[in-house]
Amino acid sequence: MRARSQYRVGPIIDQSDARGPGELAPEDLSAVSAFQMIPATNSYTPRASHLDESHVLDRARVEMRAGIPSARSETEGTMHRRRLWLVGACVLALTLGLVATASARPDHAAAAKVKVGGTLLFGAEQEPPCLNNNLNDCNNTWGAYVSEMVMPGIYTILPNFSYQLKLASKVDLQLNPMRVTYHINPKAKWSDGKPVSSADLVFTLKTTLDTSIDKAPSGGGWVSRTGYDLINKTKVIDPKTVQFTFKQPFAGWKELFLGALGILPAHALSGQDYTKVFINNLDNPKTGQPIGSGPFLVKNWAKGSQLTLIRNPNYWGPHKAYLNSVIFRYLTDSNTEIQQVKGGEVDAIYPQPQLPLAELRTTAGLKVQSSLGAQFEHIDIQLGPKGNPLARNPWVRRALMMSIDRREVLKTLFSKLNPSLKPLDNVIYLSNFPQYQAHFNKWDYNPKKAASLLESHGCKKGGDGIYSCNGTRLSFSFESTKGNQLRELAFQIIQARAKANGFDLTNNFKPSNIAFGQDLTAGTWDLFMFAWSGTPDPQGSTAIWSCPNKGGTSNFMNYCNTRATALLHQGDHELDPKKRAAIVNAADALIGNDVPSVPLYQKPTFLVYHSYVTGMRDNATNQGPFYNAEDWWLNK
Repeated sequence: MRARSQYRVGPIIDQSDARGPGELAPEDLSAVSAFQMIPATNSYTPRASHLDESHVLDRARVEMRAGIPSARSETEGTMHRRRLWLVGACVLALTLGLVATASARPDHAAAAKVKVGGTLLFGAEQEPPCLNNNLNDCNNTWGAYVSEMVMPGIYTILPNFSYQLKLASKVDLQLNPMRVTYHINPKAKWSDGKPVSSADLVFTLKTTLDTSIDKAPSGGGWVSRTGYDLINKTKVIDPKTVQFTFKQPFAGWKELFLGALGILPAHALSGQDYTKVFINNLDNPKTGQPIGSGPFLVKNWAKGSQLTLIRNPNYWGPHKAYLNSVIFRYLTDSNTEIQQVKGGEVDAIYPQPQLPLAELRTTAGLKVQSSLGAQFEHIDIQLGPKGNPLARNPWVRRALMMSIDRREVLKTLFSKLNPSLKPLDNVIYLSNFPQYQAHFNKWDYNPKKAASLLESHGCKKGGDGIYSCNGTRLSFSFESTKGNQLRELAFQIIQARAKANGFDLTNNFKPSNIAFGQDLTAGTWDLFMFAWSGTPDPQGSTAIWSCPNKGGTSNFMNYCNTRATALLHQGDHELDPKKRAAIVNAADALIGNDVPSVPLYQKPTFLVYHSYVTGMRDNATNQGPFYNAEDWWLNK
């Protein structure tokens, strides 16, 4: 999710309110922060570090596991650390029995043997509703994959969950007060030749904080302003260097200006209505030409069929993309997707887990990589005015969860793909995180307890076996993505168990572009099954689980627990990893008690490609295997 989330003591001291030359005042950026933080101090001061290159990777892994923020100046190629995206559907890689190469390096030959040219056909299971991934109506993993290849951010998250500098050559972190200084790579430029500059970061910040976007008739509002709303001073040092000062510490600072559309081209978008750009293309609206800072550009999008990316001829990185083009062919039926990669009609697929995938490991000419990824499947419960009013009662939600046999779902769906997969009982930390604690397991499948709970509130079964409470039937529409066979099978299992326990769930599956592009943000559903895809830092969860009027910009459930919201925001400012984990888990415990959502399981990833495709590597973060698309080539 983004896309893809708490205790401290005493006030934070602001050393100075003075502004130097080139510094912008908060009002110049339209900075707003409706939430008043609980007073607290920064009890953790990172130590200075003088690591040589041979120690960087090991330190990165340790810091990622512990959630430790780095205070040192970071230079290109030495990163580590932590946004949630919708998956028509963080994280330490866990190799599954299915994989042959999940922990291997990218498939490649010697650089001298690289073959430049050709087109790679990538079967995509979802067609995004639009491409502006900063807007809720466009917030879709497959849209983000496209945007990431065209407009990356400051960092790229690698498969080992470390953070590697992309558009910056150096980032400095200073505390008391917290300041982050971005040194943009001197070579970084847009495809039209204009340099990526400090003005682009300032413009991106100003656009992010523009709350008029939320009130626009289209777009669905901004996905998340977490962290950006803490920046109260901006100082442009030179055209390639900009410094941001924070009014409070922000633990997830590496998530800022990160990923798809993380840095916007000011010269192309200034003066434009942001809710109307980057919808059907990633073009400069002033010239009508494709624009980007990454290795690829969007050439065209034939909706309902395919989207074509072409090599950026002015890419400034270590090398231009080896491929001439990448075509995302939209195959929204999972069986069709698998058959087309088997038959050679597409070169690669990156599907959500489906039962027929098990046979691909023995299919000649195909390679399969798999990891336990950053995606988790769940069923959100609508608490707003357009949902079943009974769902606003926590006892109904608890009874619903106790009427769903999650282990039966896992046994049926994953006995061949990953038989050791277990139900997920935390909606912030995933099961292979050291900070993971189970908070939802008290509502495990228990029909007798569910019936007792309902009947204690006066609910009675009708002749059809469905409970009615205060004259309203426990009948809920159940929405998800049409064509995803694993989800359809999961629904059948959930529906049958729920019916046996007095709940009526009706199938309301729709194409992903309608489900995510229209219904999810509008709240016109009772139950919605999908997945969030995240990064290693929990701050992305703040926008999902906070009250809608307190930063919950991706809270489509209309859920609100003010105590949990306070903890989520507090955790975003706590730099001590142990204290932060305790705060985040305290918030998750409150959410687990309220059950606004039923977590199901953490989703394994599956990257399937033909053996002639070289340079691909699974990346279980929300960047997917597309993080290094410029390195792909066809050895045929």
